[in-house]
Amino acid sequence: MTSINTYYTDFPSLVSFIQSSQIVDSPSLLIQIFTAHNDKKYIADLLENLTHLLPEAVIIGSTTDGEIMAGEVSTGQTVLSFTSFEATTLEVALVEHKEDGFCSGKHIGEKLMGKETKLIIAFADGLHTNGDAFLAGLNSVDNTIMVAGGLAGDNATFTNTFVFDKKRIIEKGAVAVALNSSVLSVNNAYNFNWRRIGKALIITKVTGNRVYIIDDRTAVDTYIHYLGQEMSEGLPAVGIEFPLITVRNGIKVARAVLAKHDDGSLSFAGNFEKGDKVQFGYGDPKEIMEQSKEMQSWLEEHPPECTFVYSCMARRHFMPDIIEAETLPLNDIAPVSGFFTYGEFFTSDKKELLNQSMTLVTLSETSDKLRHRMHCVHETNTLLNTSTNALINLINVTSNE
Repeated sequence: MTSINTYYTDFPSLVSFIQSSQIVDSPSLLIQIFTAHNDKKYIADLLENLTHLLPEAVIIGSTTDGEIMAGEVSTGQTVLSFTSFEATTLEVALVEHKEDGFCSGKHIGEKLMGKETKLIIAFADGLHTNGDAFLAGLNSVDNTIMVAGGLAGDNATFTNTFVFDKKRIIEKGAVAVALNSSVLSVNNAYNFNWRRIGKALIITKVTGNRVYIIDDRTAVDTYIHYLGQEMSEGLPAVGIEFPLITVRNGIKVARAVLAKHDDGSLSFAGNFEKGDKVQFGYGDPKEIMEQSKEMQSWLEEHPPECTFVYSCMARRHFMPDIIEAETLPLNDIAPVSGFFTYGEFFTSDKKELLNQSMTLVTLSETSDKLRHRMHCVHETNTLLNTSTNALINLINVTSNE
């Protein structure tokens, strides 16, 4: 298999890239589109160009809150990822929500999951899909098949997101592709490193992903009490950087705010249950960088042929000056592409919706260990000065005491 990525600018440049890269049209060619252009006509024109040039290819795509190409992070761009498989077949499904996320996930699972399915890559809209319910629907069909991907973004405007295949563009639903093979090797990993801070709070009134009462305060009043009036007025955007964190199946799971309602409730990217213990979270950039080095070392020991990264938009917003320190080193090992999401799909013992995380999935159709690429040392812009490190250490110590 081969994987190659590029930015899309116009049709002539696309023609030239496909010809120079010797990309061959095939039903086993997967094209992923990650675009910041939240415009149906733009997306439709791009799909028309791609299907004209590569009519047999399988296409899935999502709008973004940032793009990743060759490990570099961009905004306002469109990234095209072309992956040609030799021993893997592809099958795509798109569903508009008619009932809820669970039904949509179940529908996709029933259509795509088979005996040789090694991976489902799924993108769902970021404002209407309950990610927990969607993954539960997939899980109800088969709980052993790995799922990767995430919820679409719209550059933190929280107005409209799109997912699409080669024929349809939708704002309420999901698209997915199944990778079916007897030889495909698939691995996944994630980097979280948002720390819990302060007292544990109890969710006392909730319906699905809409939280009404936390410790006898409305959800909005809880944010006002702990973060201040000025910060709370920035909801939902500020809720991305200060999520509520709980623990599920041994994994720390963050839930970011997606919407603020007039009754004082907040909608989150995933579900809570009555009685859940939650704490506010904050990002620890130093720990994030340390774990990214561990992830790179792991990849060097298990070198793939390509890597797809689906990372939370909060990471890009929280540490914009050093975010590429997470993604650039990965491209030294294998071609990297992906996007920044409103929620990440990850499979451990079960399928989980994550927030605040960088997730990645690696693919290989061969066990050839000689495909290592040249290792480069990437310099990191120093975001963490002495005062910042001291503040982070103070927070960590006082939270643990």
